Amino acid sequence: MLRLRVPAKLNLALDVLSLRPDGYHEIQTVMQAVSIYDELVLRRRSERGVTLSSTLPFLPLDARNLAYRAAVAFFEEIGLSDYGIEISMKKHIPVGAGMGGGSANAAGVLLGLNRLYGAGLSMQRLSEIGLTLGADVPFCLLMGGAALACGIGERLTPLPSMPHCTLVVAKPRASISTPVLYRKYDECGTKTHPDCMALAREMGGSLRRVAGRCGNALEQAASLSVPMIAKMAQELRQKGALCAVMTGSGSAVFGVFSHNGTARAATAWMRREHPGCFVSLASPVERPAGEG
Repeated sequence: MLRLRVPAKLNLALDVLSLRPDGYHEIQTVMQAVSIYDELVLRRRSERGVTLSSTLPFLPLDARNLAYRAAVAFFEEIGLSDYGIEISMKKHIPVGAGMGGGSANAAGVLLGLNRLYGAGLSMQRLSEIGLTLGADVPFCLLMGGAALACGIGERLTPLPSMPHCTLVVAKPRASISTPVLYRKYDECGTKTHPDCMALAREMGGSLRRVAGRCGNALEQAASLSVPMIAKMAQELRQKGALCAVMTGSGSAVFGVFSHNGTARAATAWMRREHPGCFVSLASPVERPAGEG
């Protein structure tokens, strides 16, 4: 049996560059792992196949789930057909938030099974398998830290983590699917094109300079479908955030705070103002020592 904690990610900056012939969008993004975790338990069993359970009753527990598909892909890679594995997921990363919860679970399953079965697959090979599951899985395999991602998100350059700060993450009840969001983006475009390369150069330096480079080219289009995205971002700025930006394809937003007390006050206010919505404090998570 093996237990793992897998961190969520935030897109500090995300720019959409072009539409590729294969239908995917070329992007640049700076991602940071943060201290909101899902917990996984992997347990070998005698019965054949993959059994998946979750603390969220609405999640699919079959091949529609990235964690399930990650397990199947791993066993296909090592050529093992007579396997039995039970995967339990305790979910804390909100679903449909743009925080990489499904990708983090898939990454945790790949890393965990590699360890549990002594397969010895390299990080490069795990990343190649992960990319077949989702563009964020290679980053999530790092289990911490920050990176500049290009292409569809698969070409990673590790970066210093963002400076010490407190983050407030808030998610509206509504979500928007990634394909729908990109179609809306193609229709309306955006006035926001954050400079991800400039942010990459600022990482590890001044918090105010990092915050000043944060932004998301998809936020305007997402807010047309889920107006609460723009509202929550504005509220976080009004409560003292240096910046407040949607992460990934949404619908969660995050505020960057230089003072922990201000962040805690903003969290309490957001929870009162938006009962039933996910609102959480977080902090940047460093990459494990000796990795990446």
